[in-house]
Amino acid sequence: MALKKKAYLLLAAIILFWIIFIAWGMFKTGVKLSRDKSEAEQKLIKKATQQQAAVTETKPEETKTRVTESQKLTPQPPQTEQPESRLVLVRTFKVKSVDFQDSLPVMGTVKGKTEMELKFEMNGVIKNINFREGEMVKKGDLIACLDSKDAELRLAYGRNKLNSAEAAFRSVEKKLEVHKKLFESGAIIKSKLEVVQLECESARFQMETTRSEMELAENEMKKTCLYANKEGVMGPREAEEGEFITPQDKIGSLIETNNVFVEVGVVERDIYKVKVGQKAKVYVDAWPNITFEGTVDNIYPVVEGKSRTLTIKIKVENPEGKLIPGMFSRADILIIEIKDGLIVPASCLIPTKGGVTLVPVIPASSLQKGEEDTQVGTVQLRKVDLGYVTSDYAQISQGVSPEDLVVIEAQGELKDNTRVRIVGTEEMGF
Repeated sequence: MALKKKAYLLLAAIILFWIIFIAWGMFKTGVKLSRDKSEAEQKLIKKATQQQAAVTETKPEETKTRVTESQKLTPQPPQTEQPESRLVLVRTFKVKSVDFQDSLPVMGTVKGKTEMELKFEMNGVIKNINFREGEMVKKGDLIACLDSKDAELRLAYGRNKLNSAEAAFRSVEKKLEVHKKLFESGAIIKSKLEVVQLECESARFQMETTRSEMELAENEMKKTCLYANKEGVMGPREAEEGEFITPQDKIGSLIETNNVFVEVGVVERDIYKVKVGQKAKVYVDAWPNITFEGTVDNIYPVVEGKSRTLTIKIKVENPEGKLIPGMFSRADILIIEIKDGLIVPASCLIPTKGGVTLVPVIPASSLQKGEEDTQVGTVQLRKVDLGYVTSDYAQISQGVSPEDLVVIEAQGELKDNTRVRIVGTEEMGF
């Protein structure tokens, strides 16, 4: 037991010895490495200090001499204009005096100048209808007739009654002549003559009343026939023969087509552009190669609630009847026509805060020939006075001249007197 205990103690002592030995070796190694690092840092600091002192001791004349010699060895670029490779690339528009027109495109429907509803003025049964839908009729043509038997009877009765009244009046007139002679001869008293005079007056009034009744019967007889009071085309037929109708029932419509109207709608933002008397061009699909000339004839005073558009009527002459009511149509209303105006794209306008408009202009006098058959020039930001302006084009009243170029697209920032190279030029295409 004692031997075993001694063996354990010996083993523990050996292990402790090795632990202490390894720890001492690691400590010595760390101290040596730290010393070497400190020496290396000191050497670097010393070397840097020596280099700084050497630079400080160098004379200014020698430094200047070395710089001058270096400059002599390095070629300097010549002090000339900016090379073309570094110029701003631009696309331009050539200013010219042109005739400019601006029109407002609209859509609508062809309608007759007048569309009259055809109705009889009295009750009755339709005897015959003398028209077909779409048929051209002339003024005075018979459209339809009612059964006129009752009207004929009333007319015959009125004539007979008038004949009787006229006969009675003539009889009383002769009686009055006789009584006048008797009174003149003293055969009768005046009161007798006055009674006959009253009878004659009553017979005359009766005759006039009967004549009015007969004229009324004649008028009713005329109402049994319906005539066209204008030249035009017949619309839809809405009654048939044998049908009983009243003055509220429509049998058809008569549409005047010598002159037609094209009703179009204009949105609110364009209302101010349209005025009565402006010219317009009308197109329909039925005649794609024909342009119909028209004039703005009427502008409705109310904007429609649902569509928010203003209805405008364009009057078009239609002597050949090619425009039929109901056709879908397109129209261009001529808003303005400018003669010899300086027109530029609206995209080149540069608005400023003060309400001044600038345009990047390349004067024709500044243009020079560049590389690869291109032109170079100098941009001037000019203040201009505007005339008529659309979403695409603008009229310049003052600030540019014919043959000048205005920049419409640039691959860089443009300032006053910026040198640019022109890669493309557009011109007015209308």
